[in-house]
Amino acid sequence: MKGIQDTTTNTFRALLGNGIKYIIPKFQRDYSWNAEQWDDLWQDIQELLSSDESEDNGHYMGYLVLQSNDNKVYRIIDGQQRITTITIMILAAIKCLKDLSEKEKLSVEEQTANSERAEELIKRYIGVKDPVTLSYNNKLQLNRNNDAYYKDYLVKLDKLRQRGISASERLMKNCFEWFYPAIGKTYTNGVSIAEFIEAIVDKLYFTTIKVGDELNAFRVFETLNARGVQLSSSDLLKNYLFSLVDKESEHQGRIQDLELKWSELLSRLGKERLPDFLRYYWNSHNKTVRKTNLFKTIRNKVNNQSDVFNLMNELLEYADIYVALKNPSDEYWKEYNGKYNSIKEKLTVLSLFGVKQALSLLMIANSKLNTDEFIKVLRHAVVISFRHTIIGGLNANELESAYNTAALKIHNKGTYDHNMLRKVYVTDTDFETTFANKELKYTSRNKKIIRYILAAIEQQCDGNAIDIEDERNSVEHILPQNPKDNWDWDDSTIERSVNRIGNLALLESNQNQDIGNLNYSEKVKVFSNSNFVTTKEIAESYSEWTEKTINSRQVSLAKKAKTIWRIDFNIVF
Repeated sequence: MKGIQDTTTNTFRALLGNGIKYIIPKFQRDYSWNAEQWDDLWQDIQELLSSDESEDNGHYMGYLVLQSNDNKVYRIIDGQQRITTITIMILAAIKCLKDLSEKEKLSVEEQTANSERAEELIKRYIGVKDPVTLSYNNKLQLNRNNDAYYKDYLVKLDKLRQRGISASERLMKNCFEWFYPAIGKTYTNGVSIAEFIEAIVDKLYFTTIKVGDELNAFRVFETLNARGVQLSSSDLLKNYLFSLVDKESEHQGRIQDLELKWSELLSRLGKERLPDFLRYYWNSHNKTVRKTNLFKTIRNKVNNQSDVFNLMNELLEYADIYVALKNPSDEYWKEYNGKYNSIKEKLTVLSLFGVKQALSLLMIANSKLNTDEFIKVLRHAVVISFRHTIIGGLNANELESAYNTAALKIHNKGTYDHNMLRKVYVTDTDFETTFANKELKYTSRNKKIIRYILAAIEQQCDGNAIDIEDERNSVEHILPQNPKDNWDWDDSTIERSVNRIGNLALLESNQNQDIGNLNYSEKVKVFSNSNFVTTKEIAESYSEWTEKTINSRQVSLAKKAKTIWRIDFNIVF
């Protein structure tokens, strides 16, 4: 794999040998494992240790991604949760040995032996005590929020502080207190506890991947599915931004300011949304970059503290827009007063389509254009997505380049040029032809799309808007989905006809329930009394229902659709 210096399989013992030190970068994710994950690890270990010794057994802990310039000190880019948990478990076992070394019921020889065992295991797997400061030079250094608690309480095996500690420190404390009684109950003497530690360091093994820098680490993350939560472009970006400020600034206040801004960004977006948001934001201001190259691209553009805070301020500004674009009912849109319903309706349709490629264009349009121009961009995104993806069935990724071109024009010049979208706009001829032959399988997603299509055509004919969420309105399959013998159609004709748009009509739900599998001559009586104009037209226009009439009706609907979902590129905005 490109960018990897070395890939090996190592036991935990091998990882901690030869004086190697491991550092979790200052601003990487805090400790986050909980009881469910501790129990999973414990059960895996117990099953491992109870298996037949003759078997070549071990427990695979997944990938460990490391970065180093000298092969003596390694930064843990991914795998810190697992390494930290195993180390805390070893500390809990050593604490059990310490307890036995002070147990009055044991002989002096046994107490001394357990004390020696504890000290030797600390040297091997935790660290060596400095003779001056009496602090341990630990083999593992945690991040800036966790290392003090780890060094001052867990490693020293003192009474664990429980007041005034952070959420992640409490998880570390709880981790220790989870393993401590479990080990003490399972292994009741010093020899068995020492054997437990020696066994797990030999039987827990990792695939270690060594890289030269964070960029290569990111390439690794894109191809691996290691145990635990993987770092994303947002995790890497956070580490990079904080390291820039930490390296350049002597003012702790700047780090605190950055922490507040980052926390605010997460509170607005949620951690799950952040990676997608970063990409859509970046592509609204810059040439399109793929997810795999996002971190590299941002890092090349952000080089100092000033760049960091400029980026963070813009991210906060655009975060609200992004969240609102994902939620048509967001309070953000209510500030648009009389335009609220128009915006909500178009965003609801885009959400229904599931087409995300327009987000970069919509973000910058909302920020830089006036309300009317923004609504035009919204409408054009709906029309293009409908023609290109929903009816055309074309690859939605093809839209991204065109949307990006239009977004950059808005960003750089403050103007919207819809002609930049012409190359992804399906022509009238192609759209009408494709629509006239389109069938939509009646899936849960397509049900709403079908109602949307039929409602839009009905509105063009009748002038009244139809609420596609209104359960009083339903979609009627004129040729039923499961026709009875009173429909004298062969199976192949049914299969190619039943999901054609021409075979579908809006109908009041209470009437739809009653007509079920009735033949066409009975159904048409109901259609003639419907409040939907397009449904009445069926009764007026077609005396029988055949494959030919379905084709005829769908051709007619296609002509209407061509005028509804249309952009006039001759108009200059």
